Amino acid sequence: MLPVDLKDFIETVGYIGVTLIVFAESGLLVGFFLPGDSLLFTAGLLAATGAGQVHLSLPWVLVAAAAGALLGAQVGFLIGRQAGRALQERARRPKIAAGMRRAVELFARYGRAKAIMLARFIPVVRTVLNPVVGALHTPTRAFTLVEVGVLIVLTSTDS
Repeated sequence: MLPVDLKDFIETVGYIGVTLIVFAESGLLVGFFLPGDSLLFTAGLLAATGAGQVHLSLPWVLVAAAAGALLGAQVGFLIGRQAGRALQERARRPKIAAGMRRAVELFARYGRAKAIMLARFIPVVRTVLNPVVGALHTPTRAFTLVEVGVLIVLTSTDS
């Protein structure tokens, strides 16, 4: 059981809260413990059904999530550029160390674009892949283009 009722949390913080949680989960190495998937599912459900005290718009929930993910990925990438190797070598938490190993394996096995896309679906790896990609000196433009492409595909709807 989560210590916070996600419905109440989303009703309180709205789109900004969705953006900030997804940002922290995507870009800050401390964000791996946040309930990003559950938060997005709940926000989408509230938006689709109109339930709750705050009426959310599904397109705006998608924009908030995409903005948080893109900004978080960029911050994580920049952290990796500046301190990535040191972070990899000094990862003390077993979960983060395992996530970093998995991120490097994804990068080596599938290449830059596929690894970035696949990481979006693997908890913890989605948090640590961005710094790892930055530490591996991926060109900033290439990383950003792949991130934007992945987010467009993930947030597009057929209405």
